[in-house]
Amino acid sequence: MICGLNPQSAIRNPQLLKAALLGALAHPNIASKHWIIRQYDHEVQGGSVIKPLIGPEQIGPSDAAVLRPKLGSYKGIALACGLAPHVQDPYEMAVASIDEAIRNVVAVGADPAKTAILDNFCWPSVDDERTMGTLVRACEACRDAALAYGIPFISGKDSLHNQFTNQETGQVLRIPNTLLISAIAVLDDVRKCVTMDLKQRTSRVALVRARRPGDLANLAGTHRLMHQLLADGTVSACHDVSDGGLAVAAVEMAIASGLGLIVGAELFMSDGAFVEAPGRYLVELPDAGAIGEVVKHFGDVADVVEVGLTQHLRKLTVTTTKERVLEIGLEELTAAWRGTLDW
Repeated sequence: MICGLNPQSAIRNPQLLKAALLGALAHPNIASKHWIIRQYDHEVQGGSVIKPLIGPEQIGPSDAAVLRPKLGSYKGIALACGLAPHVQDPYEMAVASIDEAIRNVVAVGADPAKTAILDNFCWPSVDDERTMGTLVRACEACRDAALAYGIPFISGKDSLHNQFTNQETGQVLRIPNTLLISAIAVLDDVRKCVTMDLKQRTSRVALVRARRPGDLANLAGTHRLMHQLLADGTVSACHDVSDGGLAVAAVEMAIASGLGLIVGAELFMSDGAFVEAPGRYLVELPDAGAIGEVVKHFGDVADVVEVGLTQHLRKLTVTTTKERVLEIGLEELTAAWRGTLDW
């Protein structure tokens, strides 16, 4: 659930599904941040390989930035972040933030074995036992995840008094417990990087999801196998599934590319369409046969579910085996995603 957005009760009705999807895209946590991105130099002296906004019109949300510091070499670095302050449990919040940062760099082609992470704790005062306890649980999650993933923390910082006391009323306003995780990975060849925008008009889109998302070892295995899959060159687009779940991630891939999607109503009109969970990716594959090979590749580590196929028509089509139940044009989807923070 995205900070109070709970579309699950509505999605079995096509028009309510449309309203839920447009509402999710317009949510401030999900909506395009192009207005702030374009105020700063994100070209980095001509060394940017993957920018924050990508696709034919450079409007899609990239999972990670990729830089090529030395133009005489094809080596590069991937940079990405993970943040989940809306998750109430401090342990689960920390795991979600770490996993998102790692998914983001893996999605562009990074190897978890060549990745490191940094923490940035922003917490209220830890003078009371409860708040100190939440901080301890978040730190325990950092330890457990780093050991399970084999990915070290190499730096970090903390800010532990983020609160305000009203002198007249005595009311204390505290920020949510927040852990920002940054990931950095060394890339051997930036020419092999993958972006999240769809590439072909007749390809298949599949969801890869860790079979046991509460198991850190299973999440680590999913990320390693995803890196191997991307390195093989079968996948033409890969996108981390995070805020807004499967439905939002699929639409973001379409918005970035300008290509439409035909998706199954059984999956899109289920309770799982907007679920947010660690260890999930969307991938673009050449055909149905490739999906079968991906199923074999992940074995019992992750489930692979066909989501739909691309189309040249600029719209999202939700269909059953018998009929189309909903169609939304890319222009309407893009307007919802780009309109909220278009200042």
